[in-house]
Amino acid sequence: MDNTTEQFGPLQGVKVVSLCQAIAGPFACALLGDWGADVIGIENPNGRDASRPNRVLGGWGTQMDRRNSRSLCIDVRSEIGHKIFFKLLSNTDIMVEGFRGGQMEKWGMTDDVLWKENPRLIIVHISGFGQTGIPSYVTRASFDGIGQAYSGYMEMNGFPDRLPIPAFPQPSDYFAGLFATASALAALHRAQATGQGESIDVAQFEAMLRCSGYYVVNYLNTGELPKREGSHSTTSAGYGAYRCKDGVPLYILIIGAGVVRSALKVLGLDINSEPFFDGMGLCGVGTPAGDRLEEALAKFFDSHDAAEAEKILLNAGVPCSRIYTFADGEKDPHYQARQIYTHWKNAYDDGEIRGINVVPKMKNNPGKITRGMPLVGQHNEEILHEMGVSDETISQMYEAGTLKQERTPLG
Repeated sequence: MDNTTEQFGPLQGVKVVSLCQAIAGPFACALLGDWGADVIGIENPNGRDASRPNRVLGGWGTQMDRRNSRSLCIDVRSEIGHKIFFKLLSNTDIMVEGFRGGQMEKWGMTDDVLWKENPRLIIVHISGFGQTGIPSYVTRASFDGIGQAYSGYMEMNGFPDRLPIPAFPQPSDYFAGLFATASALAALHRAQATGQGESIDVAQFEAMLRCSGYYVVNYLNTGELPKREGSHSTTSAGYGAYRCKDGVPLYILIIGAGVVRSALKVLGLDINSEPFFDGMGLCGVGTPAGDRLEEALAKFFDSHDAAEAEKILLNAGVPCSRIYTFADGEKDPHYQARQIYTHWKNAYDDGEIRGINVVPKMKNNPGKITRGMPLVGQHNEEILHEMGVSDETISQMYEAGTLKQERTPLG
């Protein structure tokens, strides 16, 4: 097995230690790993990450979110595990943890304690409710759906006559992960200039609120709460999903004077005749113009297959797309040209995993996929030997249950 750490990407030379499970933290660290960072995922010998492959779930997301990483399965709360963890952090650039708020502090691993070991360390805390605020909130457990519910994000999704529904796939986990990645890199830039580390408090619900844009700011300034729109805008005609002649859905967005002008021409409507006028930016739902536009769109889609309708509209400069399945994407020539779907070798056998390529693409220092998801504890000896830990000590740690190593993806 190859024990080398290949140097590539814009983050080569950057070391990341992850104390994370599930999605948000591993996703953030996977991005850093895709861009060349040396990522070490620390896993708990007494509590297996439920998002890993198991006998109930395939754990396919973990195949991407733990790629380009190494696994050290060690109990950092034990006396020797605690010492090894601190030694590991002494030359680490970024540490990411994903426990409930205040958990690291309960273990005696406050920011200040960690900075005594490494003043340049970037500490990223990812939690549902943040590290400060009302104590009973800070210590709440959270998953993606909780972040969506508490932030008001879920209330905006679904149809107005039904219960709100969560957006998929797991936006509060992925948004939190993206905020963690961006802020960690910003802090790293500053630490390299000043030698001073940073503590970053990423609260899942705050990430959702920040990504609520227009809707939350509109409420704060007007008092108007957003209305669930379902599959069609409640304010703009020609903005939503439509089913075509062959039953395939297509999404279209007719907004902007140029787009309105082009769409009306395709539909055989005269923009210079009432209720339309040249320069109108949209046709409101329930207005004479909106009603005429919706009527014309219904006739257009009833008489065209989705691929044909898409081609006609795109050629006219009207933004639209068939609503793809992953299978549609796999056959699409643009997906293929950009090599969106790719594959890489497993870290534990001769098989391969198919998944999404490195995003985004970089020209001068491109990211790579050099390792597949490691087994739990697969790199225990490799990492500990790099730190100067003897084979005798490693054996003693296995006997004490401080270290653990799994032999298959299922445990």
